[in-house]
Amino acid sequence: MFVLAHRGMGKGRYENTLRSFKEGLSYGAHGVELDVRLTKDGVVILNHDPDLKRTMGLDVKISEKTFAELEEMGLVGFDALTTLEEIYRELPEDIFVDVEIKAVEAVPEVIKIVKRFDALERTMFSSFHHDCLHEFKEELCCPMVAPIIDKELLRPGGEEFLYKVIERYRPYSVNLNKDLFENIGLEKGLSLLRKIREEGTRVALWTLNDSDLFLKVRDVCDFLITDRSDVMMEVV
Repeated sequence: MFVLAHRGMGKGRYENTLRSFKEGLSYGAHGVELDVRLTKDGVVILNHDPDLKRTMGLDVKISEKTFAELEEMGLVGFDALTTLEEIYRELPEDIFVDVEIKAVEAVPEVIKIVKRFDALERTMFSSFHHDCLHEFKEELCCPMVAPIIDKELLRPGGEEFLYKVIERYRPYSVNLNKDLFENIGLEKGLSLLRKIREEGTRVALWTLNDSDLFLKVRDVCDFLITDRSDVMMEVV
């Protein structure tokens, strides 16, 4: 079981910053989950949203600014925007990294960076944009790809959709919303995850911050993505 610090310590002003990741790791988390986008000049930068409205209150779109422009605006730093390169450079070399692809155009640069830091064996590539995962498979040997599946699982035919995704991508993991237990029930959810793992695919659950639920599901998941690595590591 790997506990991954979701955007560091979760959603908020300092999400996806070095400050937040270091805090999450300070509680003993095994790794981090982060979101990547691309600046106008092709720098892989960490940000969940396409703009900075929610986190910084600024009407700034990442893809419309060069990295130098963001620096000139004072938006890059320890507790502000950072790059994927900086993550591999500044965080411990033994941590696990879940790189969520928010902008598919970032994939080629992400591949270059992970190769440069020789971090393929500890990096998982996840995305809601499932087709971009093919590029990792084409460019890398046995990459750890992980399609993210959310509300599709809760609709009629959801399980069939899930198995089609697994068959098509042969992923290392499937990353599933922990709300599936609320919608299909605990026992059915446990059975589903157990079957997925028995057939050779790992399971990551997000965003799980409830220690009681964690104790119920810990035996059927391989990765716990959480905003509260402080609480979850105590449970572990």
